[in-house]
Amino acid sequence: MSRLRLFVLALLAAHLMVLLWVAANLPIGPHEAKLFYTQHNLVTALMELGRNLFPDAEFLNIRAPFLVLHLLNLYLFYRLCRQILKDDTAIYTAFIIFLLLPGIVSSAVLATSTGLILAVYQAFLILYLQKREVAALAVLPLFLFIDKSSVIFYFALMTYALWQRKIPLLAVSITLFAFAVSVYGIQMHGKPVNYFVDTVALYAAIFSPLLFLYFFYAMYRILFKGEKNIIWHISFTVLLLSLVISLRQRIPIEDFAPYVIVAIPMMVKLFFRSYRVRLPQFRRRYGYAAALVFAVLVLNTAILLFHKPLFSVLENPSRHFAAPFYLPYWCAEALKARGIRAVDAGDGKFAYQLRFYGFEKGGAWKLSKKPCVGCESVTIRYKNRPVTVCYVSKINN
Repeated sequence: MSRLRLFVLALLAAHLMVLLWVAANLPIGPHEAKLFYTQHNLVTALMELGRNLFPDAEFLNIRAPFLVLHLLNLYLFYRLCRQILKDDTAIYTAFIIFLLLPGIVSSAVLATSTGLILAVYQAFLILYLQKREVAALAVLPLFLFIDKSSVIFYFALMTYALWQRKIPLLAVSITLFAFAVSVYGIQMHGKPVNYFVDTVALYAAIFSPLLFLYFFYAMYRILFKGEKNIIWHISFTVLLLSLVISLRQRIPIEDFAPYVIVAIPMMVKLFFRSYRVRLPQFRRRYGYAAALVFAVLVLNTAILLFHKPLFSVLENPSRHFAAPFYLPYWCAEALKARGIRAVDAGDGKFAYQLRFYGFEKGGAWKLSKKPCVGCESVTIRYKNRPVTVCYVSKINN
């Protein structure tokens, strides 16, 4: 077994242990809580399955199925890389990048539809690239049962089939696109507002800034000179579509990103092609650039995973990117310490998080994030440092 393969296996083992630790210790997020109590779909079915299988694992239970999905996605991505890239160095480079992507790490430890989308999409691509077209077409209807991102995927697939003049694929994708639009609609609403910069920033957060910059360059470069296969076409179409729509309105990035991320092997293939055609003395700057991109990627992912100490150093801890996960949990713990087990917290996501922590809705107390007449302040601390304050008051007091 090569040293590179041993390194990747060791990195994979460490990766999975860290993800298990994060999933078990990260309180439920606002989106997860609202989804769990208000939706009935494949994601909530998996959350319920995890909670029934591991009822005593407070945070891990609802996320356990998504960690299993993450393992499946890692395997499928490896298989996909084997079909696109020719040598082990390129394959393992793409795999390590995928493993460390902040967007992939987030999808592994949170209950979202991203893992489901990635699994079905990669299965489709593997079958299609193996020229098992009947099996690939049989997979396509599954996207309808996941979420509204199927509209985006079927549109991109339709443009690819039209461009390549693949009549069976075009007929199936047009039919499924029509079904998806009838079920989910096309979300165009509100006054036109430019969110282009916000969308680019979200992609930079999902990839890490320098990696996304090179990824965008690679997609653009392949447009004029490179292998424009189905992976590139769907990724480029979805990326371009997301940027164009963001000129008018805010987009749900989780509906677009899974189809973009899977094109990482195309980016790696372009890099190694550019690297290997040069003489050894001219490869050094490429190596330095790659090392810098990897360093920033590792730093971003490390901050994402080991984020909790930032509450101790930030000037305003309530602005921490993970505050929506921790503050409701710490507030719930503080209220329980006062003997409060039922509280009126309104109808927002905060109320769903409290419900997950065992709080009944209503009761004699009302919870507020702002001071009010007759309120008692509840200080939320992290390692004896005040993080924020919530307020409770007796109803009809």
